[in-house]
Amino acid sequence: MLCALLASPAAHAVEIKAKAATLYDFSNKSLIFSKNSQVLLAPANLTKLMTAVTVQQALHAGDITPQTTFKVSEHAWRTGGAPARVTTMFARLNSSVPVNDLMYGLIVQSANDAAIILAEGLAGSEANFAREMNKLAKSIGMENSNFTNPTGFPDENHKTTLEDLTILAAYVLEHEPELHSVFSMDRFTWNKITQRNKNPLIRDIEGLDGFGAGFSEREGFAALGTLDSNGRRYVAAIAASPTMQDRVQDMKTLLLPTFSGLKLEQFYRKGDLVSDAQVYGGKRTTVSLKTNDAVATLINPNEKDKYQLRVVYNGPIPAPIKEGMEVGELQVLSKNDVIYRATLVTGEDVAMGDLQGRAWDALGEFFYQLF
Repeated sequence: MLCALLASPAAHAVEIKAKAATLYDFSNKSLIFSKNSQVLLAPANLTKLMTAVTVQQALHAGDITPQTTFKVSEHAWRTGGAPARVTTMFARLNSSVPVNDLMYGLIVQSANDAAIILAEGLAGSEANFAREMNKLAKSIGMENSNFTNPTGFPDENHKTTLEDLTILAAYVLEHEPELHSVFSMDRFTWNKITQRNKNPLIRDIEGLDGFGAGFSEREGFAALGTLDSNGRRYVAAIAASPTMQDRVQDMKTLLLPTFSGLKLEQFYRKGDLVSDAQVYGGKRTTVSLKTNDAVATLINPNEKDKYQLRVVYNGPIPAPIKEGMEVGELQVLSKNDVIYRATLVTGEDVAMGDLQGRAWDALGEFFYQLF
């Protein structure tokens, strides 16, 4: 059965208007804040980060070079170019454009024609390129994503999660520093047309140096960003903010705690004892539950009793039990809403008990569930 234990009250957790959000401490490889991070959503324009990483893999493999040129097809021109009235680098129909320029157009200008040209040039079609995107996504741990195109144009099967987008951002920071640097370019000139960086958050949030912003008709405004604060790098992602102003406010709240008077509060270090769980059929009647990672979140230091910590596990846990088993989670509640989840693991081995002990445990479990 599901068991829940309330831990001691702490402080009021961060509140943002976005329906989903994450804040990741890249320097310490730890999740700080999470809200609906595993809910499927449309990545919209944020898709182009996955497109850029997929092209980068082809460059690393030697399949293409920065000087390789791809022809601008009529499909790319009509769907992602000037006739489509979408963000574009204005690549001319039937012209040939070097990969290097297409990548700058893709990242700095958020050019849809660049995304389609790259996809067609590398894989023959957007659909074939999307299959390569999905292979790469799975290989780096993006288990809940499915891409159907390189632009982020609406498609009911084109989905990801903020958890997966955070994984992607962390991958770029760790493995593609040169690619990361392009996201902070102020402007790019192509075909005698100069365009400023299409990511508005670059100008709205001081110190932000990647990655992008998006919008979905169904889900509202989204963003994925990173910055360095006092020598520590953070990654924030939000989805379903009601307005552009809310998107900026939410990202500032996550990445610049002083903006809203918040502070980062650590509740537990990795490996700290949190609680005990009941054991069924073991030589011990309980097993300790410990954190699998550091547990921290942004709090309002002026409000001390607005939320609680709750331990949840499916128990009693049957023996034998191995140390380090994932058996539950620590939840942070604010106004009865779960705003953060952290995995809890067993702190020690628990061997199976003798026959008489297991019989008494079974009887106790029966009465416990009955009443």
